[in-house]
Amino acid sequence: MDGAPFLPMAGAYDTVIVWDYADLSTPLPFFSEARHIDLMAWSMGVWAATQVAPRERVASATAINGTPWPIDDVRGIPVAVFDGTLNGFSEAGLARFRRRMCGGGAALAGFMAHAPQRDVEDLRAELAALGEAIRTRPPRPFAWTRAIVCTEDRIFPPAAQLAAFPNAECRSGAHWAPDLFAALLRGEPA
Repeated sequence: MDGAPFLPMAGAYDTVIVWDYADLSTPLPFFSEARHIDLMAWSMGVWAATQVAPRERVASATAINGTPWPIDDVRGIPVAVFDGTLNGFSEAGLARFRRRMCGGGAALAGFMAHAPQRDVEDLRAELAALGEAIRTRPPRPFAWTRAIVCTEDRIFPPAAQLAAFPNAECRSGAHWAPDLFAALLRGEPA
């Protein structure tokens, strides 16, 4: 991912999009400048936020279609599925992944109108680095104030998300949920 798919979503807040998780050691200056942060994390960003977000500045934290245990047979993407995705990563594999992420052809067309501008090798390298970091970094406690699970998510199984967040709110929709993201960015109830 990169920020491109989110750019058309007008927000009611100053918004920072963080999207490259290949190196989590780089300090993010906006975290030190902001008085408080209303955090919205999606997909693998849920885990990444647990690793880097400054807890003392987080006023609220919403996890969407992801978990703090992203490679996990019970609370995340099954290990064999993650490893198979990484091992078979290619242009064709990326196309299949995006179709599953969007829930089908119609939503995929909307996503591709603002597709990320990253090549397959860059994405594969990031996914490999992310997989290594997830497997080697210790879990960090994080106080999520809200979790939203889309019931047709074909990336993070909804049952796994509910195992991670038993009190999550369930919504219809796929892993890529642009209407939900846009509503949250506008400050609307979702």
